[in-house]
Amino acid sequence: MLAELLEGRYPRAMTLPDDTPVLIRPMVPDDGPALLQFFRGLPEEDRLYLNDDVTKEAVIQAWCRELNYDRVLPLLADVDGRIVADATLHQQPRGWMSHIGRVRVAVAPEYRRRGLAGVLVRELIEVAVDVGLAKLDAEFMVEQEAAMRLMEKLGFYRVAILPQHVWDLRGETHDFVIMVHDIRPDAEYFEPAD
Repeated sequence: MLAELLEGRYPRAMTLPDDTPVLIRPMVPDDGPALLQFFRGLPEEDRLYLNDDVTKEAVIQAWCRELNYDRVLPLLADVDGRIVADATLHQQPRGWMSHIGRVRVAVAPEYRRRGLAGVLVRELIEVAVDVGLAKLDAEFMVEQEAAMRLMEKLGFYRVAILPQHVWDLRGETHDFVIMVHDIRPDAEYFEPAD
């Protein structure tokens, strides 16, 4: 289902507010080497907050090998053939959270504060609405204040802080912040049983 939607929408050429041309497109299996280069170029401090050690080639190869847009949609921002950002929409096809997607975004340092993260998150919001999701979640460690401020500008709000709930890649604990965006506040979440 999502593949057909993406086919008509991407690749999409855009221009950032500073007139930088960017191509937004879904990740494909051949993006592995360029995606690895992108993640290895992120500052170590940024990588601490990611779920996986994205500097490991095996991690990126697994993502490319197991690519399934209906579960995880990675949108990449490409500038002159170089990946400069990765934003993902995670979905659960069944179960009690099948109406909720989870959003993540990472941007190369030289492309921050240029509107790119906002462009990518808005793209994911549009896709989420089109596939019928009702809410989006975003998860952060409490130190990621700039990222949380951006998400608030895009309609997300903080719903929970879980003290000392997550470990970074060094094994240090952090408070965990959950943010939510009601993209379809009128949605009926549960169907009556037959």
